[in-house]
Amino acid sequence: MSFNVAADAYDAFMGPWSRLVSVAFADLAGVVPGMRVVDVGCGTGALTGELVRRVGPGSVSAVDPSPTFAAAMRGRFVGLDVREAAAERLPYPDGTFDAALAQLVVHFMADPVAGLAEMRRVVRGGTLSRGARGLPGVR
Repeated sequence: MSFNVAADAYDAFMGPWSRLVSVAFADLAGVVPGMRVVDVGCGTGALTGELVRRVGPGSVSAVDPSPTFAAAMRGRFVGLDVREAAAERLPYPDGTFDAALAQLVVHFMADPVAGLAEMRRVVRGGTLSRGARGLPGVR
């Protein structure tokens, strides 16, 4: 699923809530400096911003199926690895990341089981976390 809405409109509606949750979610996932992380279903970047703050822009990738959101992310985080793709088909090799996080996204995936399997595939013995309804991460 992708959102066919303007990124700024979505950010005005969901951004305040997403930013509020991002710090606690990154804490729950154990994101610390030195890790390589991916924000799956990054939307307009609430979680991505927290990840960049924690580990630096060179250690963060972001992916979203929405062309408008991916474009907004490229403008907001110049030089960050932002890709337009669905969670069910992540464009990264196996074991690329230490953590894959999906904040408020799993319930929007066309196939949540496939999306979570893809997230696990791109993680190398680290953390797969999904932030829907406060569910804990899986180590």
